[in-house]
Amino acid sequence: MLNSMFSRRQFLKGIGSAGLAAIIQNCTSLPSSPENETRSSEESVTPEATLSAATFPPVATLQDPRGPFLPFLQFNHRNIKTNGPNFIVVMCDTLRYDHIGYYGNAQVSTPNIDTFANQSVVFDRVYAGSFPTVPNRADIFTGRYVFAYMGWEDLPQDEVVLAKVLNDAGYTTALIFDTMHLKEPFSLDREFKSWQWIRGQEDDRYRTVPLQPELPASADKFRYGTQVVSQYLRNVSNRVSDADYLVARTIKAAIAWLEENYGQNKFFLHIDSFDPHEPWDPPQHYIDLYNPDYVGQQVIYPAYAPATYLSDNELHHVKALYAAEVTMVDHWLGELFTALESLGALEDTHVILTSDHGILIGEHGYMGKSWDHKGHYESYPFYQELAHLPLMVHAPNIPHHRVTHLVQPADIMPTILDWAQISLPKRVQGKSLTPLISDVEGTLVTSFRDCVVTAKSLKTALSTNPNLLVTDGDWTYIYGGGHTSSALYYLPDDPQQMNNVLYEHRVVACDLHKKLVAFLESIGTAEEYLAPWRYSPC
Repeated sequence: MLNSMFSRRQFLKGIGSAGLAAIIQNCTSLPSSPENETRSSEESVTPEATLSAATFPPVATLQDPRGPFLPFLQFNHRNIKTNGPNFIVVMCDTLRYDHIGYYGNAQVSTPNIDTFANQSVVFDRVYAGSFPTVPNRADIFTGRYVFAYMGWEDLPQDEVVLAKVLNDAGYTTALIFDTMHLKEPFSLDREFKSWQWIRGQEDDRYRTVPLQPELPASADKFRYGTQVVSQYLRNVSNRVSDADYLVARTIKAAIAWLEENYGQNKFFLHIDSFDPHEPWDPPQHYIDLYNPDYVGQQVIYPAYAPATYLSDNELHHVKALYAAEVTMVDHWLGELFTALESLGALEDTHVILTSDHGILIGEHGYMGKSWDHKGHYESYPFYQELAHLPLMVHAPNIPHHRVTHLVQPADIMPTILDWAQISLPKRVQGKSLTPLISDVEGTLVTSFRDCVVTAKSLKTALSTNPNLLVTDGDWTYIYGGGHTSSALYYLPDDPQQMNNVLYEHRVVACDLHKKLVAFLESIGTAEEYLAPWRYSPC
């Protein structure tokens, strides 16, 4: 087994040392509307390594009062081989790249993700393609850049989805999720042979009591006012322990599925955790890691608007709530990783851990993913906190290394099909990452992409000031076409994107714009959607 990943010996050793802090220290880390979105270590520090949203005590001082987790299930190790490589994709909605210890944040506790990273191939320059939640899943399941033709809507019926291709190749496919957008009113469960929806996120029409739950903050500080938070509080009102939280229930369901199915047939399992998406209400012991003495309103689902509606103390606490939510997710991912190791599944299973987008928590003066409050809707610029994603891939028999080439979510489908030795559907636009994953020394693949693009649906009304991000990994151009402002940043010198150098380096912007237009043309963007973006900054 590859380096005895997540062996019980490692965890018991950590337990015998000094609890959570010791485990963290043992992990290697770097030094540093429109479309109804409203409803529905070894190397040097990467540019975003200093982008932590909040100032918290150094992670070495954080003490989880429960100590490090123990596996809650004990499996009999099955030395069973399936008749093909298995695949697990773990999606953590709204998990920011810069809130993971391995990527350089020493202030947020993510020991299990960090351990997984140290046993995986880690991608440093991953950018969202189609934004946000629903279009992102469409990119992953189709291998296409759906922002060119699809908005916040269901997949077109003619799309060829990953589950269907794998079904036809004899795989068992399964979807386990609490991200309600995958099922209602959409059909992103399409073609999976089985699916389990863990009910209760956001305003899922799940529970009806209490009729008038007590709000933890003023209604005008919440996204959607009282609507979503009130329903959510009803949905979770019967929680008793940590195991009742939605991420816990989702991961436990995934482990139960693996216990039943591993060794029966080759499989593809997509696990979709809505956490650490809002609402941010983790158990208090996680919050105490970051802001234990706070007294005041608990803004668990902040309004998407300029952050001035929050006091300094409230904003700091919101940042602490998000960090605590991330640490809670990390704990339950640790349970999943331990179960995989106990099953022996890591010997023949590729495990992909990623996110769909980030969120602004006061950076650049904003809260949320867009300005969407009290009848006003406006797109935020695609800053790194929104567009830069984590991606870690455990591939059996491939040692840990880091990849600096530019990649995107649409690359996941062709990568899985490449590993499974299945021909790509003709419509696929992403690129297989297997050459990068196999290139352990980083010397064989000299070029992969010269730029990547992040976008909301190109059907988005220009009156809401949409923008596109095009980046070569160093220069990031937030392009507003002819309808809103643009900005150019050089990440090696300005990782927090505070210094717009567009006017000093217009030649760079012009070059990136040419690449942007060429890319949009290459994916078959209809002229009616491409035309607003042809306006040249030169």
